[in-house]
Amino acid sequence: MKALLVAAAALTLSAGIAGAQTMNMPAAPSAGPTPTAIAAAATVPSTKAFVETAAAANQFEISSSQLAIKTSKNKKVVEFAKHMVKDHTEIGKNFVAALGKANTGITPPAGIGSELDAIMTRLKSESGAAFDADYIAVQTKAHQDAVGLFAGYAKGGDNPVLQEFAKKTLPVIEMHLRMCYALATK
Repeated sequence: MKALLVAAAALTLSAGIAGAQTMNMPAAPSAGPTPTAIAAAATVPSTKAFVETAAAANQFEISSSQLAIKTSKNKKVVEFAKHMVKDHTEIGKNFVAALGKANTGITPPAGIGSELDAIMTRLKSESGAAFDADYIAVQTKAHQDAVGLFAGYAKGGDNPVLQEFAKKTLPVIEMHLRMCYALATK
């Protein structure tokens, strides 16, 4: 299930770009390491680590963004969160399909893990500007991590089906990171 959520980031690049343009966000990041720099430094994870981490991260993206839609009063934050739910839901579908074809024998564990659960608990306790700032910071870190994960597996993963999924999904996750940077500067 975790892998399903990470797969949601695999939505087409054109959809990611269209979403960023709709939100009037610049294509270039204005804060933090560029997706290219993160990708260049990425190490190749094992297939098990890729599947488990991608699944948890994708579910977290959806859950935290659903919370933002309910909690935030900031129109830009809500718009971004809706975009994340849509894209990551699609990535999740693509991930499940790829995992089914990959014949890895790996079943992602249920849930998002204790670290991401703790972040969700913290976000649920916040409101107003504090919530918005924390949500944006969490999204930025999560997308930086996802760029590294997907870039690493795309360049050296040992399962060809999942490697292709990572390659197709990476541009969408990179676009999400640029959107995070743009949102953080507003």
